[in-house]
Amino acid sequence: MWLLWTTVRLAVIAYVVAAIALYVFQDRLLLPAVSNVPDIGLGQHTGYDVQPWHPASGYAGYVVTPDGREPLGTFILYHGNAESAENKLPLADVFVRSGYRAVLVEYPGHGKRPGTRTMKAAMTASRSALAESRAQWGGPIFLVGESLGAGMAAQAILGEESVVAGALLITPWDSLASVASEKLRLFPVRWILHDHFDAVAALERYTGPLVVVGAANDTLIPVWHAERLALEHPHAQFMLLRDAGHDDWFSSMTADRWQQALRLLKVD
Repeated sequence: MWLLWTTVRLAVIAYVVAAIALYVFQDRLLLPAVSNVPDIGLGQHTGYDVQPWHPASGYAGYVVTPDGREPLGTFILYHGNAESAENKLPLADVFVRSGYRAVLVEYPGHGKRPGTRTMKAAMTASRSALAESRAQWGGPIFLVGESLGAGMAAQAILGEESVVAGALLITPWDSLASVASEKLRLFPVRWILHDHFDAVAALERYTGPLVVVGAANDTLIPVWHAERLALEHPHAQFMLLRDAGHDDWFSSMTADRWQQALRLLKVD
Protein backbone atom coordinates (compact mmCIF):
# COMPACT_ATOMS: atom_id res chain seq x y z
CA MET A 1 0.00 0.00 0.00
CA TRP A 2 2.83 2.38 0.85
CA LEU A 3 4.43 1.72 -2.52
CA LEU A 4 1.11 2.38 -4.27
CA TRP A 5 0.55 5.72 -2.55
CA THR A 6 4.15 6.74 -3.16
CA THR A 7 3.71 5.95 -6.85
CA VAL A 8 0.47 7.93 -7.00
CA ARG A 9 2.03 10.94 -5.25
CA LEU A 10 5.00 10.91 -7.60
CA ALA A 11 2.69 10.67 -10.61
CA VAL A 12 0.63 13.63 -9.36
CA ILE A 13 3.76 15.68 -8.72
CA ALA A 14 5.09 14.85 -12.18
CA TYR A 15 1.76 15.84 -13.74
CA VAL A 16 1.65 19.17 -11.89
CA VAL A 17 5.27 19.94 -12.78
CA ALA A 18 4.56 19.15 -16.45
CA ALA A 19 1.47 21.39 -16.45
CA ILE A 20 3.43 24.25 -14.88
CA ALA A 21 6.20 23.78 -17.45
CA LEU A 22 3.63 23.96 -20.27
CA TYR A 23 2.32 27.22 -18.86
CA VAL A 24 5.73 28.80 -18.27
CA PHE A 25 7.50 27.61 -21.42
CA GLN A 26 4.67 27.59 -23.95
CA ASP A 27 6.17 30.43 -26.00
CA ARG A 28 9.36 28.42 -26.47
CA LEU A 29 7.34 25.37 -27.48
CA LEU A 30 5.14 27.27 -29.93
CA LEU A 31 7.95 29.44 -31.31
CA PRO A 32 11.13 27.37 -31.48
CA ALA A 33 14.40 29.04 -32.32
CA VAL A 34 14.97 29.59 -36.03
CA SER A 35 18.22 28.12 -37.25
CA ASN A 36 19.98 28.49 -40.59
CA VAL A 37 18.23 31.67 -41.74
CA PRO A 38 18.66 31.66 -45.54
CA ASP A 39 20.09 34.56 -47.51
CA ILE A 40 17.12 36.24 -49.13
CA GLY A 41 19.28 38.07 -51.67
CA LEU A 42 18.68 41.78 -51.35
CA GLY A 43 18.39 43.91 -54.44
CA GLN A 44 17.33 43.11 -57.96
CA HIS A 45 15.84 39.74 -58.90
CA THR A 46 14.22 38.79 -62.18
CA GLY A 47 11.06 40.88 -62.22
CA TYR A 48 11.23 42.39 -58.74
CA ASP A 49 13.36 44.08 -56.09
CA VAL A 50 13.87 42.99 -52.46
CA GLN A 51 14.70 45.45 -49.69
CA PRO A 52 14.56 45.45 -45.89
CA TRP A 53 11.39 47.02 -44.53
CA HIS A 54 11.93 49.72 -41.92
CA PRO A 55 8.62 51.29 -40.89
CA ALA A 56 8.38 53.57 -37.86
CA SER A 57 8.82 50.64 -35.47
CA GLY A 58 12.21 49.70 -36.97
CA TYR A 59 13.22 46.63 -38.97
CA ALA A 60 10.09 44.52 -39.54
CA GLY A 61 10.91 42.22 -42.47
CA TYR A 62 11.22 42.79 -46.22
CA VAL A 63 9.32 44.53 -48.98
CA VAL A 64 9.28 43.02 -52.46
CA THR A 65 8.32 45.39 -55.29
CA PRO A 66 7.54 44.50 -58.91
CA ASP A 67 9.74 46.02 -61.60
CA GLY A 68 8.60 48.65 -64.02
CA ARG A 69 5.15 49.45 -62.64
CA GLU A 70 3.36 50.95 -59.70
CA PRO A 71 2.07 48.17 -57.41
CA LEU A 72 -1.67 47.57 -57.57
CA GLY A 73 -1.76 47.13 -53.81
CA THR A 74 -0.06 45.20 -51.02
CA PHE A 75 -0.02 41.58 -49.89
CA ILE A 76 1.19 41.14 -46.30
CA LEU A 77 2.67 37.68 -45.66
CA TYR A 78 2.85 36.07 -42.20
CA HIS A 79 5.12 33.03 -41.89
CA GLY A 80 4.74 29.92 -39.75
CA ASN A 81 6.77 28.87 -36.73
CA ALA A 82 10.34 27.57 -37.11
CA GLU A 83 10.57 29.93 -40.10
CA SER A 84 11.65 33.49 -40.80
CA ALA A 85 10.68 36.13 -43.34
CA GLU A 86 13.55 34.97 -45.55
CA ASN A 87 11.70 31.69 -46.19
CA LYS A 88 8.73 33.41 -47.82
CA LEU A 89 10.25 34.86 -50.98
CA PRO A 90 8.87 32.05 -53.21
CA LEU A 91 5.39 32.79 -51.83
CA ALA A 92 5.86 36.52 -52.34
CA ASP A 93 6.78 35.85 -55.96
CA VAL A 94 3.21 34.64 -56.63
CA PHE A 95 1.69 38.00 -55.73
CA VAL A 96 4.46 40.20 -57.08
CA ARG A 97 4.07 38.53 -60.48
CA SER A 98 0.44 39.62 -60.33
CA GLY A 99 1.54 43.24 -59.93
CA TYR A 100 1.35 43.63 -56.16
CA ARG A 101 3.83 44.66 -53.52
CA ALA A 102 4.61 41.91 -50.98
CA VAL A 103 5.55 42.61 -47.37
CA LEU A 104 7.28 39.71 -45.63
CA VAL A 105 6.55 40.26 -41.95
CA GLU A 106 9.11 39.25 -39.35
CA TYR A 107 8.21 38.53 -35.73
CA PRO A 108 10.44 39.72 -32.86
CA GLY A 109 13.15 37.19 -32.06
CA HIS A 110 12.90 35.57 -35.49
CA GLY A 111 15.31 35.88 -38.39
CA LYS A 112 17.14 39.21 -38.19
CA ARG A 113 14.58 41.02 -36.05
CA PRO A 114 15.63 41.60 -32.44
CA GLY A 115 13.23 41.12 -29.57
CA THR A 116 11.68 38.51 -27.34
CA ARG A 117 10.25 35.46 -29.08
CA THR A 118 6.71 35.26 -27.68
CA MET A 119 3.25 34.76 -29.13
CA LYS A 120 2.16 38.13 -27.75
CA ALA A 121 5.08 39.89 -29.44
CA ALA A 122 4.35 38.10 -32.72
CA MET A 123 0.70 39.14 -32.55
CA THR A 124 1.62 42.75 -31.80
CA ALA A 125 4.05 42.79 -34.73
CA SER A 126 1.42 41.27 -37.02
CA ARG A 127 -1.10 43.96 -36.17
CA SER A 128 1.53 46.68 -36.48
CA ALA A 129 2.48 45.43 -39.95
CA LEU A 130 -1.07 46.01 -41.15
CA ALA A 131 -1.26 49.50 -39.65
CA GLU A 132 2.19 50.49 -40.92
CA SER A 133 1.57 49.14 -44.41
CA ARG A 134 -1.64 51.12 -44.62
CA ALA A 135 0.08 54.28 -43.39
CA GLN A 136 2.95 53.88 -45.85
CA TRP A 137 1.14 52.78 -49.00
CA GLY A 138 -2.61 52.86 -48.50
CA GLY A 139 -4.79 50.14 -49.97
CA PRO A 140 -5.89 47.75 -51.12
CA ILE A 141 -4.26 45.39 -48.59
CA PHE A 142 -4.54 41.60 -48.62
CA LEU A 143 -3.32 39.31 -45.84
CA VAL A 144 -1.74 35.89 -46.36
CA GLY A 145 -0.85 33.61 -43.47
CA GLU A 146 0.52 30.08 -43.27
CA SER A 147 -0.02 27.84 -40.22
CA LEU A 148 0.88 30.02 -37.21
CA GLY A 149 0.92 32.95 -39.62
CA ALA A 150 -2.72 32.26 -40.51
CA GLY A 151 -3.54 32.70 -36.84
CA MET A 152 -1.59 35.95 -36.80
CA ALA A 153 -3.38 37.20 -39.91
CA ALA A 154 -6.75 36.49 -38.30
CA GLN A 155 -5.76 38.44 -35.18
CA ALA A 156 -4.52 41.33 -37.33
CA ILE A 157 -7.95 41.54 -38.98
CA LEU A 158 -9.77 41.76 -35.64
CA GLY A 159 -10.88 45.37 -35.19
CA GLU A 160 -9.51 46.34 -38.63
CA GLU A 161 -12.05 44.53 -40.78
CA SER A 162 -12.72 47.43 -43.12
CA VAL A 163 -9.01 47.83 -43.92
CA VAL A 164 -8.44 44.31 -45.30
CA ALA A 165 -9.48 43.72 -48.92
CA GLY A 166 -9.11 39.94 -48.66
CA ALA A 167 -7.42 37.19 -46.65
CA LEU A 168 -5.81 33.89 -47.65
CA LEU A 169 -5.31 31.49 -44.72
CA ILE A 170 -3.24 28.37 -45.48
CA THR A 171 -3.21 25.24 -43.27
CA PRO A 172 -4.75 27.31 -40.44
CA TRP A 173 -6.11 26.41 -37.04
CA ASP A 174 -9.64 27.24 -35.99
CA SER A 175 -8.13 28.08 -32.62
CA LEU A 176 -4.81 27.29 -31.01
CA ALA A 177 -6.68 25.92 -28.02
CA SER A 178 -8.52 23.43 -30.23
CA VAL A 179 -5.29 22.09 -31.75
CA ALA A 180 -3.45 22.01 -28.42
CA SER A 181 -6.33 20.17 -26.73
CA GLU A 182 -6.12 17.55 -29.45
CA LYS A 183 -2.35 17.13 -29.04
CA LEU A 184 -2.24 17.23 -25.22
CA ARG A 185 -5.39 15.44 -24.14
CA LEU A 186 -4.17 14.81 -20.58
CA PHE A 187 -3.78 18.50 -19.77
CA PRO A 188 -6.33 21.33 -19.33
CA VAL A 189 -4.69 23.32 -22.11
CA ARG A 190 -7.58 25.78 -22.43
CA TRP A 191 -6.65 26.98 -18.93
CA ILE A 192 -2.91 26.71 -19.48
CA LEU A 193 -2.71 28.77 -22.70
CA HIS A 194 -2.03 32.47 -22.27
CA ASP A 195 -4.29 33.18 -25.26
CA HIS A 196 -6.53 30.81 -27.22
CA PHE A 197 -5.78 32.61 -30.50
CA ASP A 198 -9.29 31.89 -31.70
CA ALA A 199 -9.35 32.55 -35.45
CA VAL A 200 -13.08 31.82 -35.72
CA ALA A 201 -13.89 34.52 -33.19
CA ALA A 202 -11.34 36.96 -34.64
CA LEU A 203 -12.97 36.74 -38.08
CA GLU A 204 -16.55 36.90 -36.85
CA ARG A 205 -17.16 40.45 -38.14
CA TYR A 206 -15.03 40.21 -41.27
CA THR A 207 -17.12 40.41 -44.44
CA GLY A 208 -14.40 40.61 -47.08
CA PRO A 209 -13.21 37.73 -49.30
CA LEU A 210 -11.77 34.91 -47.20
CA VAL A 211 -10.05 31.89 -48.75
CA VAL A 212 -9.08 28.95 -46.53
CA VAL A 213 -6.65 26.37 -47.89
CA GLY A 214 -6.48 22.99 -46.17
CA ALA A 215 -4.10 20.09 -46.77
CA ALA A 216 -5.72 16.65 -46.65
CA ASN A 217 -2.55 14.96 -45.38
CA ASP A 218 -1.78 17.55 -42.71
CA THR A 219 -0.70 15.77 -39.51
CA LEU A 220 0.42 18.86 -37.58
CA ILE A 221 -2.85 20.79 -37.85
CA PRO A 222 -5.34 18.21 -39.15
CA VAL A 223 -7.45 19.51 -42.00
CA TRP A 224 -10.69 19.46 -40.02
CA HIS A 225 -9.47 22.61 -38.21
CA ALA A 226 -9.29 24.46 -41.53
CA GLU A 227 -12.67 23.02 -42.52
CA ARG A 228 -14.27 24.22 -39.31
CA LEU A 229 -12.77 27.70 -39.75
CA ALA A 230 -14.31 27.89 -43.22
CA LEU A 231 -17.66 26.44 -42.14
CA GLU A 232 -17.98 28.90 -39.25
CA HIS A 233 -17.51 31.87 -41.56
CA PRO A 234 -20.41 32.57 -43.96
CA HIS A 235 -18.24 34.21 -46.61
CA ALA A 236 -15.32 31.77 -46.62
CA GLN A 237 -14.27 29.77 -49.66
CA PHE A 238 -12.54 26.46 -48.91
CA MET A 239 -9.84 24.95 -51.11
CA LEU A 240 -8.70 21.40 -50.33
CA LEU A 241 -5.27 20.19 -51.44
CA ARG A 242 -5.84 16.45 -51.57
CA ASP A 243 -2.20 15.63 -52.31
CA ALA A 244 -0.50 17.84 -49.72
CA GLY A 245 0.62 17.87 -46.10
CA HIS A 246 1.43 20.68 -43.70
CA ASP A 247 4.95 21.33 -44.95
CA ASP A 248 4.62 20.61 -48.68
CA TRP A 249 1.42 22.46 -49.53
CA PHE A 250 3.29 25.04 -51.63
CA SER A 251 4.46 22.45 -54.16
CA SER A 252 0.83 21.37 -54.60
CA MET A 253 -0.35 24.87 -55.49
CA THR A 254 -0.31 24.70 -59.27
CA ALA A 255 -0.70 27.79 -61.46
CA ASP A 256 -4.40 26.94 -61.86
CA ARG A 257 -4.86 26.70 -58.11
CA TRP A 258 -3.17 30.04 -57.57
CA GLN A 259 -5.39 31.59 -60.19
CA GLN A 260 -8.40 30.13 -58.40
CA ALA A 261 -7.24 31.52 -55.06
CA LEU A 262 -6.63 34.98 -56.51
CA ARG A 263 -9.99 34.92 -58.25
CA LEU A 264 -11.73 34.04 -54.97
CA LEU A 265 -9.88 36.90 -53.29
CA LYS A 266 -11.29 39.16 -56.02
CA VAL A 267 -7.80 40.29 -56.97
CA ASP A 268 -7.85 42.41 -60.12
